[in-house]
Amino acid sequence: MEVLRVRDVEREVLLKLAKKALEELDEAYLRVPDLDNGKAYLFRGKERVRLMLRILESMNRGDEDAV
Repeated sequence: MEVLRVRDVEREVLLKLAKKALEELDEAYLRVPDLDNGKAYLFRGKERVRLMLRILESMNRGDEDAV
């Protein structure tokens, strides 16, 4: 039972970290000039974090199909 609680806590922490990372990437995307593909790298990073966030959220809901 305690193992399940630890995993739930870990999942919640990962969810919060992913949300915070996405907020920071959004802010950086707005601030960085459109030079040397900087925005393209940030955009790809944002999409990766969005995917992780979607998977974590679906795990919290207990969905079978996470993606």
